[in-house]
Amino acid sequence: MIPSSNKLKLILILVVAAVSVSIVSLTLNRAQKKNAPRPQKAIVHDKGERIEFKEDSPGLEIVKSAEIGKAGEFVNVEAPARLIATTSPSVSDGEQIVLFESAELNDLYVGYVHAKNSLNRSRKNLDRIKDMFKHRVATEKDLVEAETEVNNDEAEFAEFEGKLRAVGLNPALIKKAPSQTAWIISDVPESQLSRLQNGKRVKVVFNSFPSQEWNGTAEALGDNVDPYTRTVKVRIAIKNEGYRLKPGMFAVVKFPEETKSDSVVIPFNSVVTIEGKNYVFIEETPHEFYRREVVLGISTREKVNVLEGLTKGDKVVVEGAILLKGLSFGF
Repeated sequence: MIPSSNKLKLILILVVAAVSVSIVSLTLNRAQKKNAPRPQKAIVHDKGERIEFKEDSPGLEIVKSAEIGKAGEFVNVEAPARLIATTSPSVSDGEQIVLFESAELNDLYVGYVHAKNSLNRSRKNLDRIKDMFKHRVATEKDLVEAETEVNNDEAEFAEFEGKLRAVGLNPALIKKAPSQTAWIISDVPESQLSRLQNGKRVKVVFNSFPSQEWNGTAEALGDNVDPYTRTVKVRIAIKNEGYRLKPGMFAVVKFPEETKSDSVVIPFNSVVTIEGKNYVFIEETPHEFYRREVVLGISTREKVNVLEGLTKGDKVVVEGAILLKGLSFGF
């Protein structure tokens, strides 16, 4: 049996030995870290035109590139829309009924029809008065009154027509439209307007029928840009088969982009913008990235069409472009 004093000495010896081992291990680890090569920072060449990373450079792990142009992608302009008017089954022979999304629009159209009829009557009456005045049957006062009536009716007619056109409708086409026709008004950003034109074929998806697409035609582009939303109204005609679509329904309109054969689509976050110019980074050799200016086409929140500056097969940085932007431009 070991005396208690000896036990205490043995415990102290073991503790001292353990502490000594820990100190030696810590010292060795510090020495190894001190002697280990430090990771090399990215090297910026040619005033930011080329960025070179070494294998262990910090930040390299967040930069990802991908080959573009192989999938034949394209970008759609997508814009919100609503069905503003549609023809409906006639209630009497020869009469086509038009249903509008609101009572206000209906009143405008009714006022337009009445103003047009009044204008036709007053013009015929003016022609009659002119003929009578020529044969000295009517007085000059009668002629002036008839001309004034025409001018008033023209002003009223123009007012109703202008209000209908302001919301995107062409009242002259409504009456002539074939049965089962509906009109959609879409608010398209002004930045995308240059790529749209009358007669363009579009796709329409209604919130009420999310799994079905309707084909439509862009009939007209608005003349004014909304000063608050910076959008332009585009009127689209579609066939309302079976009268399934009702006035007031919301939809999304897709305007297919007619791109050049050599244009490509990249993720929107691949693009960096400096002083109004757009750039992307290309990985031409492993871990070497080159800055390139590009010309952009239409875009969505996720993708953008590149018209100039890239070719199919380029390896474009799709993640970490912000890091390269900072290195390239010195931010």
